Amino acid sequence: MKGLATILMIALVSATAAISVSCGGTNKTARDAWLGGVRTDDLTSTERNDLDRDLHTFPSPCADVDVPVAQCLEEKRACKACEPAAEFVAEAIRSGRSAAQVQSVYMARFDPSIIKKIDITGAPTMGPANAPVTIVEFADFQCPTCAMSVDILDRVVKGYAPYVRLVYKNYPLQYHTQADLAARAAVAAMRQGKFWEMHHLMFRNRTALQAEDIDRYAASLGLDMKRFKADLDSPEVRKIVQRDRDQGDALQLRGTPSVFINGREFNFEQFDFGGDDLLNWIELDIELATGHKVARPAAEPAPSATAPMSPTEGQAN
Repeated sequence: MKGLATILMIALVSATAAISVSCGGTNKTARDAWLGGVRTDDLTSTERNDLDRDLHTFPSPCADVDVPVAQCLEEKRACKACEPAAEFVAEAIRSGRSAAQVQSVYMARFDPSIIKKIDITGAPTMGPANAPVTIVEFADFQCPTCAMSVDILDRVVKGYAPYVRLVYKNYPLQYHTQADLAARAAVAAMRQGKFWEMHHLMFRNRTALQAEDIDRYAASLGLDMKRFKADLDSPEVRKIVQRDRDQGDALQLRGTPSVFINGREFNFEQFDFGGDDLLNWIELDIELATGHKVARPAAEPAPSATAPMSPTEGQAN
C-alpha cells in the first residue's frame, strides 16, 4: 500500500506540472488558458487573481458583444478588441496601479458606451477622409499646451499616413483675450485654403496675436487681405467659431487641448499624450480597423520648446 501511495503521489505531481505548460515562453495554467496570447508569466499570484477578477467584471470593448471580457475570450466572441483589452488590463496591473485606477483607465480606453459622435462637417482636416483613425482636437490659439501638441499631432499624421486624419475645432477660452480673434482668423484663412499655414503660424507666435500681428501673418501667406478682413468680422465666420465652442460645451470639455480619437476622449490626466500611450492607442485602433499591425514611426528630435504634456491647460468657461 505504501508503494502504491508513492506511485499515486508521483502521478499527482506529474499531472499538476502538466497543467502548467510553457507556450511560446508564457506560462499558462488551466485556469487562465482562455487568455490566449495575453502575457501573465510575470504577474504574481495576487496580480493574476486581480486580472481574473477584472476580466470577469469589465465589459467587452464591443457594444454588440454585451458580455465581460473574460466571457468574450472564453467563448471566442466576434470582438477583435477583447484580447488587446485583456492585455491592457494586465499591463495596468503590472504597472502597480490600484484596483480603482485599473478600472478607471480601462473604462476610459475601452468602454464602448462613452464614445462620442462629433460632427466634423466643414472643419479643417489633415489626412485622408477615409483614414481608419480620426483625431479631433479642440484647441485655443493662446493655450501653451495646445502649442506643444502641434508638433506631436503633426508627427502622428505624417508617421502613420495614410491611416490617421486630424480634425481641428476652435475652442477659445474666455480668459484668453485674443483667442476668439485668432480662431476667426484661422477660419478666414481656411476660406482661402490656408488654414493649416495660419494655424501653425499663430501657434508658433501664440504670445503675439493682436490684430496687427494677425494681419501680418495673413499677408505673409499671400492672402487677399480685403477678403480676409471682411471674413474676419463676418457673421458667418463668427457662427462657425461659436458652433465649435457650442459643440465643445455639449461635450463638457474640461479645458484645452481636448482630444478625441475615434470619438473616445484621450484623458490627459490618465494617459501620456507625448509618449507611448498615444502611439499605442493609435496603433491598436489602426490594427483593429485594418487587420494588420503598423510599424512605429522612427523617433524625431523633440521641438526646442518642449515640456511634459500636462493636463488640460485651462478650465472651460
